[in-house]
Amino acid sequence: MPTTTSFPVSLPFPPPLIARAHTTGLPKIDQGTALIADDKLVEPNEIVAGLLHAATKGVLASGSKAGKTWVMLDLASSVATGTPFLKWPTTQGKVLVVNLEIHRAFMKRRLEVLKQQKNLDNLDNLRIWNLRGHTSSIDELVDAIIAEVRGEQYSLIILDPIYKMLAGRSENMAAGVGAMVQSIDRLLEKTGAAVVYAHHFTKGNAAKKKAMDRMSGSGVFARDADTIITLTEHEEEGCYAVEMTLRNLPPQPAFVVEWDFPLMVERPDLNPKDLKREEAEEEDDLEPLLGLLDEKPLTTGDWQKAAEAEGYSRPTFFRKKKKLEDGKRVKFDLKQKTWARGNGADGVAVAPVEANLSAVQGETSETIETPETSQETTETPNATQGTKIQQLSVLENITTPST
Repeated sequence: MPTTTSFPVSLPFPPPLIARAHTTGLPKIDQGTALIADDKLVEPNEIVAGLLHAATKGVLASGSKAGKTWVMLDLASSVATGTPFLKWPTTQGKVLVVNLEIHRAFMKRRLEVLKQQKNLDNLDNLRIWNLRGHTSSIDELVDAIIAEVRGEQYSLIILDPIYKMLAGRSENMAAGVGAMVQSIDRLLEKTGAAVVYAHHFTKGNAAKKKAMDRMSGSGVFARDADTIITLTEHEEEGCYAVEMTLRNLPPQPAFVVEWDFPLMVERPDLNPKDLKREEAEEEDDLEPLLGLLDEKPLTTGDWQKAAEAEGYSRPTFFRKKKKLEDGKRVKFDLKQKTWARGNGADGVAVAPVEANLSAVQGETSETIETPETSQETTETPNATQGTKIQQLSVLENITTPST
C-alpha cells in the first residue's frame, strides 16, 4: 500500500500562551508584557529607607576591630524600635540577631548600654539567639532558624559574623561561598525577612581599592549582596567613611562617622574621600590568590582554574603567582606537583632532593613542574636540555648551606 505522509497542522503565530505544569518546583517563566501588567506584584517594603528592602541581602564590612558588632546591634535595635539607624529612618518590625561570636553575658551588657544610650523604652521586638560554641553547617543553621521563626513575621535577621557559618570551607573559594549564599537565599525565601551579615576587609591598604572590593575572600561576597555598606578608616582618628553599593535603590553619597562609644555618629564636617593611607604599607593584592590554597594544595592547573573562577585572567594569574614565588610565600611539592602556602623567609620549598634529582633525570621540562618552570612560558623541544641544567642549578641552590 502506498504510504501517506502526514504534514503538521499550521499553528497561529504567535502561538497562544499555554499554561504548563511545573514538576521541578520552580516558578513559571514570565512573559514580559504580562509581568509589567501584574498589578499585584509590588516591591518589598524598605526596612531601612533608601538602604535595605525586606527579602534582600545586605553585608556590613569593615576592618578588624572596627566595631562591626556594635553597628549591627545598633541596626537591630533601630529596626526593632522604628528609630533611625545612623542617618536613615527605619520601619519597625521584629528582628532576630544570630550571635555566633559574643559571649551571652557580654551580649547582655551591650544591649543594656545601647538601650540606655539610645533612650529606648524596650527591646521587645528584638530577639537574640546566642550560639557561640555551638557549631553546625550552614544548611543546618538555616533550617534551625527557619523552624524557630516559623509563623512569625520577622523584618530583619542578622548573622554575625559570617565566617563562623562557613564551617571549614575557605572564604576564598567561590564554590564554598556560593553554597553559603544559596542557603541564605533559602532563608530569605522562607521567612520574607531581610538578611544582613557582618564580614571583614582583606589585608592591605583598603583605601587603594573600590569599596565593594575591600571585602576579604571570594568575589561572590561582593557580587551576591543587594546592599553593601563599608566602613573604611578615615585619616581622622576614630572616624570611618561609610560607603554604600546598592543594587535596587538609587546611589547615595558617602559620609563619615565617628566612634562615640557605643554608637557611630555622623561627622558632616569631614570629607569621606580623605581615607587613611599608609604610604609605607604596600597593598597586599596577592592574598586572595594565595588564599585559594588554604583548603588544600593545588596543582598549577587547578590553582589557575580556581583563580579564573574568581575573575583572574591567565596572564594576571601567572604574573601574581610569580610574585608569590619571588616573595617566598608559596612552596612547591615536586613529588605531588602541588602548591601550598610557603614559609615566608624560609624560601620556596620543594620536595626532598633525592626525589628532585630522580624527577629531573627521568622527565622532560614538559612533564615536570618546578617553581621556575611553572611560570607561563612556551618552550621548544630544543630547550629541554637547558631546562634540566636550570633545574639542577635550582637544586644546588637549595642544598647549599646559606652563608
